[in-house]
Amino acid sequence: MRAFAKAPKALKALCLAAACAAPVWALAEAQRLPRLMSTNICADVLALSLADPAQIVSLSRQSQDAKRFSQAVQARRFVANDATTEDVLQLQPDVVLASRRWNARHQQGLLQQQGVRNVTVPFPTDWPGIFDSTLKIGQAIGREAAARALVASVQARLARLQATPRPWSALYLRPNGGSAGARTHVDAVLSAAGLRNHATALGLKGWGRLDLERILLDPPDVFIVPALVNDSSFAKSTFSRHPQLQALMAVRQVVLLQENDWGCSNWQLVEAAEAVAAQVDAALAKTTQPAGARS
Repeated sequence: MRAFAKAPKALKALCLAAACAAPVWALAEAQRLPRLMSTNICADVLALSLADPAQIVSLSRQSQDAKRFSQAVQARRFVANDATTEDVLQLQPDVVLASRRWNARHQQGLLQQQGVRNVTVPFPTDWPGIFDSTLKIGQAIGREAAARALVASVQARLARLQATPRPWSALYLRPNGGSAGARTHVDAVLSAAGLRNHATALGLKGWGRLDLERILLDPPDVFIVPALVNDSSFAKSTFSRHPQLQALMAVRQVVLLQENDWGCSNWQLVEAAEAVAAQVDAALAKTTQPAGARS
């Protein structure tokens, strides 16, 4: 039996209880569900979180790479695809979860003639949008109850995060100087952790790059540094190697995120928010006032 995808413990227990009590019913139910294929990591997260394992036909090739995908162990239990039209025709899923860009460049008419339904995975920038997209995907794959349970679990986790004040400004900073201001899913993570987005204070709207001088003149209380595999090359990490920035980060709180789940805007961002909050809380326990804290 395939292992369950990453999901709330209560939901896993419910599914296990149902499977043990009525395996024949569970099999029949899975047979009525649409056969599912996902074509990118963000879609893979939703497939593993919401789908009955028996309905998953294939996940994207990138999902097998532990450096890119935190659920690689679960993903390797399924056939991998290269997100081509040929893959879809060969695997013959009922539903394909894909990005807007993928749907735009593939032969949707041909796939529809083969009875394949393409479902675009949204890329929301706030929690209401994330909840709506989770419910939308759940409905598209016949797993509405699982989607509602997942949304309720995430909402409860966000409420627990918000119960602890964290009066710090935080700057999400990639090794190339890239950051994210208001109206981005990174901003939603920082807000969920109870932090102020310093990129917004520096005037950044949406996604963009920050000048080193602006950071040095007006530094944040906390640096948020994600471990994205695409940022690991020498050429893309010049900004982070600057001696003045390194000296500043040596005296400021730095939150290192080892998982690669920041690239997708879905329910899993609550785990990023929890990881940020845990490290910030540990720092707060050592000092009552962070260096450079603002009123």
